Amino acid sequence: MAIKNYPNKAAYDAAVKPTMESQVSMIETTREIIVDGVNVITTEPAPGDLVMLDESNTIRYLKGGSWIQKAIIPSAWTHVGYVVARKGRKVLVIDKTGTDEKYLDVCQYAITAISSTTLAIKLRMSPDYAVDTTVDVTLTSTAIDTTSATEISAAVAAKAEEVGDTKAWWAYLADANGNKVESDGTQIIIQCDECVDYRFYVVSATGCTIALNAWGDMPASDVYWKNDGGYTNYWGVMNRARTRVWATANGRIPASMEPVVKNGNDAPVRPSCFEDPTAEGYQYCADIRAKFGTYDNYLHYGLGVMYPQKYGSFALPGGAELTAKYGPMTAPTKDGGTKAKFPAMNKANILSYANELLKGGMWFLPGCLEGCELVNDETLAILAPSITKMGTTAINNGTTRWFAERYSVNAARIFRGSYGILYSNYVSNRFRVQAVTLLDI
Repeated sequence: MAIKNYPNKAAYDAAVKPTMESQVSMIETTREIIVDGVNVITTEPAPGDLVMLDESNTIRYLKGGSWIQKAIIPSAWTHVGYVVARKGRKVLVIDKTGTDEKYLDVCQYAITAISSTTLAIKLRMSPDYAVDTTVDVTLTSTAIDTTSATEISAAVAAKAEEVGDTKAWWAYLADANGNKVESDGTQIIIQCDECVDYRFYVVSATGCTIALNAWGDMPASDVYWKNDGGYTNYWGVMNRARTRVWATANGRIPASMEPVVKNGNDAPVRPSCFEDPTAEGYQYCADIRAKFGTYDNYLHYGLGVMYPQKYGSFALPGGAELTAKYGPMTAPTKDGGTKAKFPAMNKANILSYANELLKGGMWFLPGCLEGCELVNDETLAILAPSITKMGTTAINNGTTRWFAERYSVNAARIFRGSYGILYSNYVSNRFRVQAVTLLDI
């Protein structure tokens, strides 16, 4: 490693630095030491570090911040992502790309009743999914059986070929849990095996009852438990800094109302009313100041605003936990194989970086646990220097993004960055999906 002396900071700034090696510089006037690092590998990954796969698919952590030099990273190395948090031997990494928009889930419908032998089933199956396609089906009978499933499957496949949709569309007889059966089924499932954009499609039909298929037990609750044993239904807010900004502009001024600790979905009092003795309404916040001490504690314990999980605030589900429970659920494919019903929970949506070769763990959508880390302003500030050095667009907590936790068959948890809140939304809406993985080092 080269060591270079400069008479002053101006001389250092004006000098041409080496591009193929690290340099330690000393400013003689101030005795300041400056390190310009290139490919500094660390065995102690910290938030902001870069994670790479080398030629042998070994995970390497590159020191973050000003150390990273994009141009010098070996071309054979595969970029993986950024270290978001470290908890003991667990290292949380997010996919660097994080900018591609994807839909959340696969395409699957269930016909639960047939009232006519002539059906008109409306699906989105054109190559660009921009138009509705009506599939006309003539059945032998109105029974929910293998014969009807076979006839519907043939009609759906033929229509897909007609409109130029090359994906595998078909139908099969299934039991109440969605398992393919040869007899005694209670529903006919219409499925697209290669639903590359993970979309639920709006459909309709005449002559039968068709709906999105419910895929078993999914987590759905508006209640989050706090570490003081209580619970809150003010579950939406995940970012303290944004909460404070919002409350400053929209919070209550309690000068004309009884001083009470607001729960539920009521707006929190303004920070000035809590903290500034000269502010209108300060006197009415005496009870909540005495109870919570700080405004952040008031937001957290009183209203349920989610601190990052590292503070031990909530028993929130992690993406790995949700993936283990819901991700491996499979459905049969037309060629006799199987596919995951939640593909976006099982792996990153962008596979050009060979993410599947990671030996430390599969990629998964962030759960609420990882989400608290990801949308935390302090975390993003740590990541920013590394992202800037890599020439990549900074991750913005103002962006709307999906989380892995389901709310219902139709909806999942989603972080609305413009407000800093977590809420449920229909997964047919198009928002950013970011992959996360948890590595053991």
